[in-house]
Amino acid sequence: MSVTIVGTVALDSIETPFGKHEKLLGGSGTYAGSAASIFSEVNLVSIVGNDFPQEYTDYLKSKGMNVDGIKIADGKTFHWSGYYEGDMGQAHTRLTDLNVLLEFDPVIPDSAKNSKIVFMANIDPVLQKKAIEQFNNPECVILDSMNFWIENNLNELKETLKLVDILIINDQEIKQLTGKQNIIQAMREVLKLGPNRVVVKKGENGSIMFDGKEFFICPAVPLDKVVDTTGAGDSFAGAFSGYIDKADSVCDEVLRKAIVYGTLVSSHTVQGFSVDVLKTLDEEILLDKYKQFNELVAWPT
Repeated sequence: MSVTIVGTVALDSIETPFGKHEKLLGGSGTYAGSAASIFSEVNLVSIVGNDFPQEYTDYLKSKGMNVDGIKIADGKTFHWSGYYEGDMGQAHTRLTDLNVLLEFDPVIPDSAKNSKIVFMANIDPVLQKKAIEQFNNPECVILDSMNFWIENNLNELKETLKLVDILIINDQEIKQLTGKQNIIQAMREVLKLGPNRVVVKKGENGSIMFDGKEFFICPAVPLDKVVDTTGAGDSFAGAFSGYIDKADSVCDEVLRKAIVYGTLVSSHTVQGFSVDVLKTLDEEILLDKYKQFNELVAWPT
């Protein structure tokens, strides 16, 4: 079993109240792949420059990721620089150097084309569609997007959503996508665009899943300290995708558990910079956290 993830592998320069670091390993594909690899084997499709540090490639391989789909181009790796303040709920961008990402043309390796679970991390919806069409009838296509694509490539995003089973998006983005300010109404509108389920990320307020009939609400994990929120949403989606692949089912029970595990993994991600915490996070630790979380949200009947 393996899940294929298409997204960015980047270098991030980040400053938060807890420190400042230059050119850390980042990118939507990196975070999603790191999280998914806890549960399943991962095929990662992306692009990097010839300046990409060997130690970062070694890390990806150490997590069991197949990096055959990562193209090494002549040039510099996608680089993002930003900072966080206060509760760190919002990233402030200082610099975005797309570099070789401008020539990204995703090619799915033959070894990954039969993947049952496919996750399209946050990239241009035109590229997401092109990548999806290279797979041989995947059982579940999961897609993430963001406000930039909604603002600038809305028609292309809507075309891509016709090929998607589950959309993962945050609360502000779904309002922007649908024009509905009520999240419940917005979720109903999304299902008209193609997906049969939608998962709305609400940060410290947890997440909601809707399949057109039933809602599932998952609270966030209470945390005393948040170090860096970069990649939290990507690791949520990656763990969600990886758990589904491991379970070998897309039934409602599995999806609900996948959301809980996504929540747990993202709560660990934000407690360190880059993928530092994800490096040592494993299923045994998460199973214990799952039991604790279950006790936390349970109520008398």
